[in-house]
Amino acid sequence: MEKDFNFKKTFLVAMIASLSISALIGIFIILFGSFSVSQKVLHTTFYLAGFSLTGLCCLVLYKKGKYAVFPLLGIAISVLGFLISLLGTWEFVVFGLQLLAEVTYWGKSMLTLIILAFSSAQACLLLLIDPAKPSVKYSLFTTLSFIGIVALIFSLLNFEVVDDSEKALRVLWVFIVLDVLGTIVTPILNKVYLMKN
Repeated sequence: MEKDFNFKKTFLVAMIASLSISALIGIFIILFGSFSVSQKVLHTTFYLAGFSLTGLCCLVLYKKGKYAVFPLLGIAISVLGFLISLLGTWEFVVFGLQLLAEVTYWGKSMLTLIILAFSSAQACLLLLIDPAKPSVKYSLFTTLSFIGIVALIFSLLNFEVVDDSEKALRVLWVFIVLDVLGTIVTPILNKVYLMKN
């Protein structure tokens, strides 16, 4: 138990320190550095903040001792996503994705990792719900299915396995709406049942 707590504390302290240092460096470069470098620092800070938050959401579920493999996978995706975005932003790997404008293999990989990290975080937060009734459990796992379908369709479209036709985009948006609906309704439904008791 103490080991888990230390892991979480270390992760949080590292995230706060990284964000603070990135922000200070960013402010310094914006004021005194070149514009191109300023953009890179801001992008790095943005990616660090985003992937840290998705990783933190997964860590909360891991700390609860629920579905241990799933949150660890989410954390791994967040770390990998940050590393790829970092390499691309600073051009350690040439995939030309300064402003998410280039459609290259590495750029597509980064976009896919962003959606997977977000989806993992969203799913981990939903899995914190302790269903009060079978209907809540049904709603929970249906919503998790929608999250998975959205991530899958997005990845297929992103890597052009599926053509981005109007029909495919309509299907994607239908599942996005169902995903959002389930994410909002499921915790509210669980709260309603708990209030009855």
